[in-house]
Amino acid sequence: DLEGHGIANVLVAQSGQRIDPVAWLARWAEEPASPQLRYLTLTGQTRAGAMLRLSVRVAKLAVPSLCYLVTLRDVTAEQREHLDVKHAYLVVSRILAIADDAIVNLDGTQHIKFFNGSAERLFGYRADEVLGKPVDMLLPERYRRTHGEHVRTFEQGPSPSRLMGERGEIVGLTKGGEEIPLEASITKVFIDGVPTFSAHLRDIRARKAAERALKESEQRFRTIFEHALEAIALLDPRGRVVAINDAAQRMLGASVQAIGSNLWELPWWGPQQSSEARQQAEARLKETVERCAAGEEIRLRTELGAEQRVVDFSLRPVVTDGRVTSMVAEGRDITAVVER
Repeated sequence: DLEGHGIANVLVAQSGQRIDPVAWLARWAEEPASPQLRYLTLTGQTRAGAMLRLSVRVAKLAVPSLCYLVTLRDVTAEQREHLDVKHAYLVVSRILAIADDAIVNLDGTQHIKFFNGSAERLFGYRADEVLGKPVDMLLPERYRRTHGEHVRTFEQGPSPSRLMGERGEIVGLTKGGEEIPLEASITKVFIDGVPTFSAHLRDIRARKAAERALKESEQRFRTIFEHALEAIALLDPRGRVVAINDAAQRMLGASVQAIGSNLWELPWWGPQQSSEARQQAEARLKETVERCAAGEEIRLRTELGAEQRVVDFSLRPVVTDGRVTSMVAEGRDITAVVER
């Protein structure tokens, strides 16, 4: 079908190009080892009209007259795979570049090969200031030797990665000399036996400040809670005691284990009371707790203990996002006030 016809029936013109196949063949035949040909592909067309990408090689033959031997190899699948890989690489590079975490890639000698925008903002360096330099510049002096040993141990170990939280907290050093606490994960990849390390770093200064503030707040709460004159208990929504202060524990007795018990089952009632009276008192307190769990704030006077102490008792619901998440029970012994 093709004998005697021009090669343009097989090799079609590129968009916007004028093709002169004979001139191309003559030029390539004179330079069969040209580096350009290693990367040159042309568009071919099958009889059915399908388009192919073809690798081309040309040799010049002088017998019986000048002609060209043209070798065509279908590289359509290879080029598609290459484009897919290139696209995936561009996507991944873009994701890494704009990631919230600072990302620093190292070669096998622990020199920096990639430094994304978040890393620039975190450490204060531009990427061109750190690329090709040892990662030690991002670490305080006292950590440099041990860090290098850790990376070498990781390189030789079986695990492909260590995630954030597995290796604990590390410390980074900014361009301005500030030490910053960081959470880090590291991954290793071997390409032709050569390791590449990718470290994802997260600034945890704000989190640590929040943790300190929470700890201080808890300490203040605990101080107030434990030293309050009133008896105070914190209950879960089902009425079980999750915390109790010293004043409430003294009211119950030192030997009583209150944590984890239902409030109404604790020995608030004097031993001289009959079993039936205690059951009735427990039932009333349980009903009061259930009302509070439904959102009602309750305040009343009651008599507790063997001495029949008069107690000003309150039960308040703690509401979060529209539901009762806990309850606060308070009791103040007002026996002396009542007697006066």
